Amino acid sequence: MGIPLRVLLVEDSEDDAFLLLRELQRGDYEVTFERIDTPTAMKAAMGVGGASLREASPTPIAGQKWDIVICDYSMPTFSAPAALKQVKESGLDLPFIIVSGTIGEDTAVAAMKAGAHDYIIKGNLARLIPAVARELREAQVRRERKQAEEQIKASLQEKEVLLKEIHHRVKNNLQIISSLLNLQAEYLKDNQALEVFKDSQNRIESMALIHEKLYQSQDLARINFADYIQDLVTNLFYSYNVNSNSITLKMKVEEVFLAIDAAIPCGLIINELISNSLKYAFPERELGEICIDFCSIEPNLFTLTISDNGVGLAQDFDFQATESLGLRLVKGLTQQLQGNIDFISDNGVKYKIQFSTKDF
Repeated sequence: MGIPLRVLLVEDSEDDAFLLLRELQRGDYEVTFERIDTPTAMKAAMGVGGASLREASPTPIAGQKWDIVICDYSMPTFSAPAALKQVKESGLDLPFIIVSGTIGEDTAVAAMKAGAHDYIIKGNLARLIPAVARELREAQVRRERKQAEEQIKASLQEKEVLLKEIHHRVKNNLQIISSLLNLQAEYLKDNQALEVFKDSQNRIESMALIHEKLYQSQDLARINFADYIQDLVTNLFYSYNVNSNSITLKMKVEEVFLAIDAAIPCGLIINELISNSLKYAFPERELGEICIDFCSIEPNLFTLTISDNGVGLAQDFDFQATESLGLRLVKGLTQQLQGNIDFISDNGVKYKIQFSTKDF
């Protein structure tokens, strides 16, 4: 019992076809074949425009009707380049071997560059069996590799869907917590307690916004931080009922992408510092200005500068010893980013934070 082999034989000469088939049989192949020599016949043989490839063969390999194409180079109404083009356009991964008595070396090389897998001179058919065996093995390797790649791709797509769902649920859960705080705040009469609840809500919203940006992004690992800052600050202005005609916002933010481990602490820092400016820098809601500058100094090294031209802080204010929860959070989050912070209180307040994301 020979090795089953289904051959699409593109050959106009019956005698040459007989020699090729006899050589394959001598190589212990049990050959099933169809001989064709026109473009129309090849389309029909490959199943293009007719029955599906699976219907055309009772035992298809990877949905293909044939195991290999053996093709003469030049025929009265057809040629190997034209046949090869049909195979490529079909999307099938079929080993394609040219067998010719007239092909020159330059022509053979050009055919190989176009996608043919081997060429054999008809006067040296002893090379046919090793060539067929090699190309069948390599085709099997390609099929297995493609199948593995498709499985990996499907697995990655499934994980992306799950990760998007996780970010979506985290965002929803954080918004539920924020809503619960808002409901609880309705029972509070103490203004200081209400302020604490509002600050907590804004911190939660800043984290929820990170997850919202992530599940909306094509890149589930990073977010466009420029877009995030714009949305975050807009939410804060709304939360503190700030009239943008009285307090203007100036932003100079590069299009920077941050991973979630860096985005959350950086987002919370911005939330705290902008909130402080909105709450304390302009006590009479006089005209004022808040500036945000975020840029990349070099790959993975960033500078965040937040300033206002408000009333500033007391001359004896000690930033390192402050009891303010918000500023203590800023210091702790800066340490989490493995960064450093500079503080200036002159004609307002200015914070400059430098951090690296190479470890995130």
